[in-house]
Amino acid sequence: ATVAVTPARPADSRGGRDRSWHTVASMSSPSPTPSPTPWATTPYEPTSAVDHFHGLLRMRMVGVFTGAKAFPVDDPADTDYYASVAATAFIPLGVVLIFMIPFYWTFLCCRNGCCHDTFYRRFGCMCCSSAKGEGCLRNGHPKGHPLLARGVLLVSFCLVIGLNVGIDNVRLEVSELLLKVSELLDGVSDMMSDLNDYALDMNVTAGKISSYASALDCADDYSDQTESISDASGTIAEYAVLISDSIGTLPRELGKMSDNIAENGDTYVNYAGLALAALGVLYAVLGLLGTLCFEGKQNPVRCATGWLATTNAFGVLMLIIIALLLAGELTAGIVLGDFCAADAGPLNALASVMESQVDDDEAVGMMSFYATCQGTNPLGAYLDTQQEAVTNMTDILDSYKDLFIHTNMCCDSAYDTDNIDPDTVADSCTFYSASNPNACTTNSVCDYSGGTNNGGCVAAGGCLNASYTGIVNEINYLALDDDGPLVGFFGEFECAEINPKLAKLINEIMCDSLVESLWWMVAVHISVLILMYIVMCLSSFARQAIYESTLDKDQQAEDVKENYANPAAHNEGAGIEVQQQGLPALPLPK
Repeated sequence: ATVAVTPARPADSRGGRDRSWHTVASMSSPSPTPSPTPWATTPYEPTSAVDHFHGLLRMRMVGVFTGAKAFPVDDPADTDYYASVAATAFIPLGVVLIFMIPFYWTFLCCRNGCCHDTFYRRFGCMCCSSAKGEGCLRNGHPKGHPLLARGVLLVSFCLVIGLNVGIDNVRLEVSELLLKVSELLDGVSDMMSDLNDYALDMNVTAGKISSYASALDCADDYSDQTESISDASGTIAEYAVLISDSIGTLPRELGKMSDNIAENGDTYVNYAGLALAALGVLYAVLGLLGTLCFEGKQNPVRCATGWLATTNAFGVLMLIIIALLLAGELTAGIVLGDFCAADAGPLNALASVMESQVDDDEAVGMMSFYATCQGTNPLGAYLDTQQEAVTNMTDILDSYKDLFIHTNMCCDSAYDTDNIDPDTVADSCTFYSASNPNACTTNSVCDYSGGTNNGGCVAAGGCLNASYTGIVNEINYLALDDDGPLVGFFGEFECAEINPKLAKLINEIMCDSLVESLWWMVAVHISVLILMYIVMCLSSFARQAIYESTLDKDQQAEDVKENYANPAAHNEGAGIEVQQQGLPALPLPK
């Protein structure tokens, strides 16, 4: 028999099914498959952090800000693009090494050297206001107010600590992001595992159908139909394997990524975040020790100025470290900002990157479809072929049902039994099973429809009822059962199920939260860098004010002692002229 093959949908996304053929007596083909409901992806709206990173000027070469800002989706390894990003990201390090540190050392040298009396008298120096080297740059500040100097330093170092607490907040946010990423990867991995399990279940079920078809043991006249059922089941099994191969190791790889992030990600983030915060806090703690420590007039009791000097020396190293951190943060932020600001959106950009970099066409096609929800799902062709095979089997079983399950039949003598049409045979023949006591004798005359010897008894299919029932049950499970593989696959493979998870991972977690965290870290480190540099310069004056206050007290005590021992010298120094007067001689006694 020739059976027309039309695509049929075994399951819709809600699991609703035509169950009119769950029994042998009422078996019918599945309804045709409607086109998948289009899924409209939500356009990505860049955040302010993405705009800030994307809007940064790029250096194409030293001093030339003409670098490209568009992420090279067609060539993600474009060295010119990354060179411009790196040149821009390392600007803070260049400023620190070329300008800030040399200026700081020059500043210290000027305070210590150019205002020295000998240097001034030989060469002159605009940084001093008198020949004695007394002036704004030479004096400690606030002069004569050591407590005020300590107070300014105390506030400054506390601000440094406060800014570094902001880095710790970023650490907590990144830890939460990693948890979300791990959960999403687990969800996608489980979904892909379910799809793979459904595909393997299709293969197993198709194998059972093929076994039942081989054991039907129908009459030779129906061998074409039984072979068609076997071929259709073989097609289902073959394409189930192709679906499983397309999914491949993706569930396992996603699971490994999720486990690695869950087990190690938080540890790395905590160590890195605490280390970054600890550097700034260590600098501030050293400064606070110097601010609050006692200051003596000689070593080793010059505690305050000694700790402050150590803090400034450590601060030079901290400037370099923070500039390096800024380079890394800016590099990551600029690249992600450009990627997320792509005209087609980050998901489309990701699909384009995969197309240009990955050789596995099936994986690229699947990723592109689920990222954009445009075009045809690569798995759809496999499923369509399987549905056609299911429809072929159900059409045969439905059309030849009476012929398969009965042993013989009594047909009207006018009916051509040499050319049996499965669509009209029931109108001209009465079917009998082997157990029916009224069954006719094959190849003899019979009584048809109440008549007498007006029909001929011919053989039907005589297939094994257990095998036929097994085929029907397995097809029901394969294509119609809510827990069956095709129903489950259709419920999970559509873009509406997978795209929102990818969008959350790329758009929300990476482009929104992660880029915001990077921008916050850049802002914090730039603020810490500037504040530390200002404090390093201010503390030079404050150290001198604290030290001079100790010397002033000692000098006052020494002056009092000297004045008490030599008042004349004190008065002379005060401009008071003292003259020695002779006393009258006393008369001698007579």
